[in-house]
Amino acid sequence: MDAAALLKSQGWRGKGFSLHPTNNTIGLAKPILVSRNTDGRGVGKIPHQTSDQWWLHAFDQKLKGLDTSKKGAVVQSVTQGKLDVIASSSGKYSGASGLYASFVRGETIGGTLTPDESTDATPASDDRESASHGLKSWKEKRARRARRAARKSRKIERVARKAAEAEATRKAAQRAASKEANETLKASETREERRARRAERRARKEARGRKRDEKANAPRVDKG
Repeated sequence: MDAAALLKSQGWRGKGFSLHPTNNTIGLAKPILVSRNTDGRGVGKIPHQTSDQWWLHAFDQKLKGLDTSKKGAVVQSVTQGKLDVIASSSGKYSGASGLYASFVRGETIGGTLTPDESTDATPASDDRESASHGLKSWKEKRARRARRAARKSRKIERVARKAAEAEATRKAAQRAASKEANETLKASETREERRARRAERRARKEARGRKRDEKANAPRVDKG
């Protein structure tokens, strides 16, 4: 990708000019240079000692000490080289672990909590969080039960109201039908039939009264 062509298409005037379209004092006219490490300096600008390649020299010394003059046999003639000194050293880092003697142990990074705080504070905090979570869960369950009970009560009320409305409608229809039947009967019967019907109704009423009186005056039998 041609970066210069892309910038020029966006209004850049060319090399030696800033990105501002008219004023060269606004912005940077030269690119920002990236510093490169070419002298072996690291953090703090301390030059590294790279001239003493002791590891390479130790292995080279061992390789040069290999005697291959005898056919089918390889004999190591160097027995006091740098690797031998490391391998034969006594102490903690000896033998196969002898190379660790060349390193310096650094300090450990301490934590931000003391042993008492790390062992005592955490369980208490966990207990408080657990108790808070349990209380919240209990309140949510109680609220859900209350909502379910309210919905059930409203449903029962709706069913009862619908049943009452249906019963009232049925009774009203029954009364209307009875009234219509009576009016039809009255319109079609003669005066004599009306008198006979009234007399019959009066007789039934008197019969019910006599039956009620007989039942009230009947002697009671003691079953005991």
